[in-house]
Amino acid sequence: MMKISIFDRRRFVRLIFALSLGLSFLGTANVAWSVHDRVRTEMRQFHDFLRDHPRIATDLRNNPNLVYNRRYLERHDELDRFLSRHPAVRREVADNPGRAFGRYYTSNDYYARWPHR
Repeated sequence: MMKISIFDRRRFVRLIFALSLGLSFLGTANVAWSVHDRVRTEMRQFHDFLRDHPRIATDLRNNPNLVYNRRYLERHDELDRFLSRHPAVRREVADNPGRAFGRYYTSNDYYARWPHR
């Protein structure tokens, strides 16, 4: 029977740990990118919604926190339904209005990457 030294065991344990850590990061990156892609897709749908509702678009640009204003949402049922189906859009508009209403989601470069427009 072959004896394994303590040094070899430690090296083996470190190798297994490093491999499992590396593989866990691969899975995390995919989740993060898929969430990012989903938010971008939902923001694109939101911009389509705003194009059809110019008064709401103006209101939200002037006061992005209206996405949390219950009284405003009661007067705009379509917006309330949209934000209920897309909670990430609500957070993005309130937390990053410059990005939500700027060129980040509406640039031609962004749309060029989405041929299913």
